[in-house]
Amino acid sequence: MQLTEIDKKIIRVIQRHPPLAQAEQAELVGMSRSSFWRHVKDMEDAGVIGAQIPEVSAKKIVLKLRANCMISLNNHSLETREKFEKHIEEMDNFLECYATSGGKDYMLTVVAKDMDDYYEIMSSSILDHPTIDSTQTSFFMKEIKSTRRLPL
Repeated sequence: MQLTEIDKKIIRVIQRHPPLAQAEQAELVGMSRSSFWRHVKDMEDAGVIGAQIPEVSAKKIVLKLRANCMISLNNHSLETREKFEKHIEEMDNFLECYATSGGKDYMLTVVAKDMDDYYEIMSSSILDHPTIDSTQTSFFMKEIKSTRRLPL
């Protein structure tokens, strides 16, 4: 989908003011509510705008530890990759998983209550998994910036 300037303006408003009602968002864009809704619906149908899920603070619900875990698989067969990816999909503490290039095969973003909880998650879910050769973890010490807003 080729975005028009009005589409970009709508996306900027939706990203910056998600809790506002659609009528209020339409007003910020300078459109009628029905016209705004049609543009949003078109972008949803095209897959430009996805599901709108409320953001929950991990720290406020006692998930204070966040880490990136780099994973190397023991081989690169399609069967191994599919088995690993299916396993990760089923794990709630893994927020993100990306296939990567370079020295490691995947990067996971993991949340846990504390270091003991992280150790338990890794011991029971990752370290003994038959597809995994090695892991390397970096812990987030301080959040400087965290956003899902895309520059338009």
